[in-house]
Amino acid sequence: MTDGDHHLPRDGATLRPRAFWRRLGRLEHERLEFKRSANHLRDAIPAMAMSEGGVIVLGVSDERELVGRALDQETLDRITAAACECGVEVRVRAVRVGRVPLTLVRVPAVRDRIVTTADGRL
Repeated sequence: MTDGDHHLPRDGATLRPRAFWRRLGRLEHERLEFKRSANHLRDAIPAMAMSEGGVIVLGVSDERELVGRALDQETLDRITAAACECGVEVRVRAVRVGRVPLTLVRVPAVRDRIVTTADGRL
């Protein structure tokens, strides 16, 4: 899944805040979502997979503040569970923006089937 990855920071990269925002943008759209944590990925991953795919950035508040979400075992477990429930193979990267750890979840576009949430919603 390298298509679309060229604009993402590499795993383990450290960026200055200005470079991060310039690279990803501050406005959410169908290919970019910001989440404070990994708690609400069960709806976000299938929705993104059924459109064009994209990136979910964990550790950013609704006000676009960098609040941090390190790629620890709990975060990885939540991402993996949400992706497995809908059958979408995501890629995960840990980055730092300044001193703030963020987790990037790269969601591919799925074209060969319908992707639903675990309870069958589209």
